[in-house]
Amino acid sequence: MFKNTALALKALFSFVALCHCLSFLTIAEPSKDKKLNVLVIMADDLGYHDLSFQGSKHIKTPNIDKLAKGGIFFTDGHTSASVCSPSRAGFITGRYQQRFGHEANCPPDDFGMALDEYTAGQAFQSQGYKTFLLGKWHLGNTYAQYPTRRGFDEFWGLREGSRSYFYNQENDNPKSHRAIEHNGKHVHFEGFLTDRITDQAIEMVKSADKKPFFMFLSYTAPHGPLQAEEDDLAKANGDPYVALIQNMDENIGRLMAFLERTKIKENTVIWFLSDNGGTVNRASNYPLNGKKGILFEGGMRIPLILNHPTKTSLSTYNKTVSTLDIVPTSLAMAGLSVNFPKPLDGKDLTPYLFEGKKEDPHSVLFWRKLEMKSIRKQNWKLIITEGLPPMLYDIDNDLSERHNKADEHPEIVSQLSKQLKDWEGDLLSPLWNEKKIYDFVRKYDYMRFRDAKDFVPLDDPKTKKQAQKDLENFERLNN
Repeated sequence: MFKNTALALKALFSFVALCHCLSFLTIAEPSKDKKLNVLVIMADDLGYHDLSFQGSKHIKTPNIDKLAKGGIFFTDGHTSASVCSPSRAGFITGRYQQRFGHEANCPPDDFGMALDEYTAGQAFQSQGYKTFLLGKWHLGNTYAQYPTRRGFDEFWGLREGSRSYFYNQENDNPKSHRAIEHNGKHVHFEGFLTDRITDQAIEMVKSADKKPFFMFLSYTAPHGPLQAEEDDLAKANGDPYVALIQNMDENIGRLMAFLERTKIKENTVIWFLSDNGGTVNRASNYPLNGKKGILFEGGMRIPLILNHPTKTSLSTYNKTVSTLDIVPTSLAMAGLSVNFPKPLDGKDLTPYLFEGKKEDPHSVLFWRKLEMKSIRKQNWKLIITEGLPPMLYDIDNDLSERHNKADEHPEIVSQLSKQLKDWEGDLLSPLWNEKKIYDFVRKYDYMRFRDAKDFVPLDDPKTKKQAQKDLENFERLNN
């Protein structure tokens, strides 16, 4: 399927270089009597390649494509984690989530994002903004963690990570954290969840009543379960993963049409991203190696778009950036000054995007999740995970991470390892853990993707079977 990988990668790099000259734009001045609105649209487990403008031939996303063509596409954009909950914690605080122990996925019921962390919602609230959260929260299930206590005026969605796209008895028991609720009240919804989330987004914008707003529109699509309505399946050749993405794109188009019709879009900063890479076999992270859950590029390099109030053709920014940068950049674009109680790790990107600043926004980026960690410094990326030798990649020349250079450059491995260890000295230990079987699953996934000569399925049942055997041996030896 991918016999022409080298040619494809060469074409991709040529496209990036061609677009680089379009990267620097003049930031639009908002109306003097209006503050800029900020809208962050997050997909869930979206494959890097699974948008039309990213090269997908069978997934049609004209509305997301339009956001990219009318704004800035970050070719080297990353989340701060390769799984849902810690990725969201990093984005919403602008801080490495490991600083406050939010390292593992799926906080248990008694845990969640640290209560002394300051969120994007609180920052915008402090400036007189209406703040809205729709869809997936996944940062804690307790009353103290509830979105309306973490900086959002209004919440319509689910506390937990995923659920059915249709109302059903299992998910929608009022005691379930996967049930849909509106500011603490149980919601009985009709039809398809992505459609209803968008309906509520439009209603919340209306309710702002000309006040500036910050909205976090956190879709559950295309995260499993892979479900779709018949009309959407028909338009996707029966593939529910494709149907979920195309339905989400149509809903984004519906929201954009409303914002344009009401002239709100001309005063709104819009971000589009995924919380991490794709994971199901129907997804594609091409030309990246790896998947959700591990630290190859396919886990945390994501389609990242900034659409802003300027008239511009397609533009790209090619330096390494992080979703940690979204909050400080949004505040700067809106002309807001917020005194955060703790220093941010995210950078204000406006000098780089609109004022021609040439330096790298980040001299280095870090990742850590339990037994695995990584550092990216310029072209070099080091991955260290328990039970395996170090993996070192020259990302500028090996985007697909096929050629481990650790044995060739032990001095670089040593330098990056030290810098990574120094960073870890400022972190808390994880406040909760994950099931032991996932340690073994990740190990085999690393080996599978590391040793692959070409692109392999994102999900492999053999990996899970072998991990289950290793878990049984581990438990036998430790009982």
